[in-house]
Amino acid sequence: MKISENVIPFTYQESKRVFENKLSVKEAAENINKNCGIKITSSAYYYHYFRFLMIGAVSCRVLSKFTQEHYLEQIGKNFGEEQFKKSLEAFYQLIEKFEKGNGSKKNSMGAIYDKYTEG
Repeated sequence: MKISENVIPFTYQESKRVFENKLSVKEAAENINKNCGIKITSSAYYYHYFRFLMIGAVSCRVLSKFTQEHYLEQIGKNFGEEQFKKSLEAFYQLIEKFEKGNGSKKNSMGAIYDKYTEG
């Protein structure tokens, strides 16, 4: 199922709320399911991706290019330049992990990374 880009800001907000201990992963997944029509099991991936970008730990799935870029941009706006750089480094590590794992280039992810690192 292709996820509509217009629901990604909501998934970001719910993920941020979990990270800030304002609700549980289960509650966020239920909210995303109810408001966006995304399966509950898939809804939890958004928080895990957000958490990965924030702390650079724990493996996560690759989400859409729009989601990746939106999350990075919002982290920069909400958490500042230092956290943005940390998140960008985690994002780069994710690119490397997937490229080494299956041997294929992650061109769309690379383009996002390059956008923020090519001064």
